[in-house]
Amino acid sequence: MTGEDSKATASGKPTEITRRRISPYDLSANDNPGSIISRPLLRGDNYEEWAINLETALYSRKKFGFLDGSIKPPTEDSPDYEDWKPINALIVSWIKMTIEPKLLSNISHKPIARDLWEHIRKRYRVSNGPRIQQLRRELANCQQVGLSIETYYGRLTKLWDSYNCYRPPLTCVCGNCTCDLSGKSERQREEDKVHDFLMGLDEDTFGIVRSNLMSLEPLPTLEFVYLKVTQDEDARIKKKKRFECGVLELSTHGTSS
Repeated sequence: MTGEDSKATASGKPTEITRRRISPYDLSANDNPGSIISRPLLRGDNYEEWAINLETALYSRKKFGFLDGSIKPPTEDSPDYEDWKPINALIVSWIKMTIEPKLLSNISHKPIARDLWEHIRKRYRVSNGPRIQQLRRELANCQQVGLSIETYYGRLTKLWDSYNCYRPPLTCVCGNCTCDLSGKSERQREEDKVHDFLMGLDEDTFGIVRSNLMSLEPLPTLEFVYLKVTQDEDARIKKKKRFECGVLELSTHGTSS
């Protein structure tokens, strides 16, 4: 404990902890232009997944403002220009590093990160109407078909994330809402996910557990449903292994006799 801290404690006053604010212009030792800061790489047909992961990576570094326009390019005579220029160049490099090399050769160079981001968005993001229809069709047709629950759930999650890009849950914008519009919208979206997940399960394997979960009132959360289905899957796997061990043991005894 420092002398200053001791005085503060002895006086009976709480010691104030000063937290340094992170600036979008700050860099860490790992922030270099050759880094691949998110995956998967952009192939063209996976724009939504690529954009979501890249946004997350930049938000974690407090640098997404360079892409969404909240951090605007300063004029060349501004004292901030020399700080903005290298960070902008770094983000341009990061974007390019997350694009498949074959695809990158077909993308025009843009020296400003926001311009490059918008160029890619306009080129590879499918227009709302057709893409929403496509995603709804894919969600309706997404079936387990022998996949593990984890793999099947992962496929659904990617579709849900893409759908949210085009149809985010409703939120109140007036600031005076008392009807909990945002909460109701989120709960409705959650129920839709539960139905998507349960209806795509293999009937022969999970028909009973699906019926049991669907009969619950109120409809359980997605996390609860996923847990119950994976528990059922684990029990089936263990039962199958015990059966196979029993068959092997009988076969061994039969051979030895």
